[in-house]
Amino acid sequence: MYLGNSSVKVDIDTVKYILKQKDSMPEGTSWSGQFPPVVNHTSSAVARHHPDFKAAKHGDFQAALRLVDDLVKDEKIAMIARRFPHAHVVYNHKLQGNGINMIPAAYAARFSAVGMTVEHDIIAVTNVSHTNASDISRISKRMRFEGHVNRGVDYILLDDFITSGAELRDLRDYVNSQGGNVVAMTTFGHGSFGKLRDIRIDEAYKQKLGDAGVTDYDLRKYGIASEIGCLTLGEAAKLTRMVNSRAKAKTTQVFGRLQRISDTCGNAQAVDGELSGDKAKELIDKNNKDNNSAVQKRLHR
Repeated sequence: MYLGNSSVKVDIDTVKYILKQKDSMPEGTSWSGQFPPVVNHTSSAVARHHPDFKAAKHGDFQAALRLVDDLVKDEKIAMIARRFPHAHVVYNHKLQGNGINMIPAAYAARFSAVGMTVEHDIIAVTNVSHTNASDISRISKRMRFEGHVNRGVDYILLDDFITSGAELRDLRDYVNSQGGNVVAMTTFGHGSFGKLRDIRIDEAYKQKLGDAGVTDYDLRKYGIASEIGCLTLGEAAKLTRMVNSRAKAKTTQVFGRLQRISDTCGNAQAVDGELSGDKAKELIDKNNKDNNSAVQKRLHR
């Protein structure tokens, strides 16, 4: 596949996924300048050491409630409820291996406990695995959702952890495309990239992708996003690394070829300047004889 000025190698499973997902891509919109920071409570490293983490991640709702009760900060829940008292809460409800990841549902229950409306109808209909996946696979395989969205209603999106923010962005695209209005996001915890305060792509990365030739059309063609302005900062960073590394490799190859040509031309000019007449003819004849001898040896092996 081609992204801007770079060709990117894609595995066959990702290609098949791209072909299936193109027609189901919801119409996304660029981030607004006022979208608030993502609120989270802990880190994935801390959460993974909790005794209930594994069970919660694979379908045990009671384990998920204990995990959330131990690590969620009540003051952050109260702050979100005060700021968006009429917003409805939607969580990323999806398969995790052979079970349902119950951490988002347990986290959503904390908002229900303070009187906020939690909706349960929207579910992920694709089981995207990013374990040991390449950057292009992570970028290209989008999460798709189904379920009823109340038009004109403000929504807060929840997930268990945020790394690049890709799945939250996919859920935002779906809710907004169905007439909802996503006003905030919050996660139980953050991963290696997710502790940044702003999920939105910034102007610097828009410029970098533009310089690499990546366009809105490229992203729509592969079902990645409706436009560059829809991407998260984490997604933009991955795309930039990917296209720049390809461009750098290509530049290195071209430079090497030019250098070899330059060296060859330089040697030829040096020989031409130093040798003439019978001496030059003698050197050429010797070189031809050596080459013929090498060829004969290979033929008789």
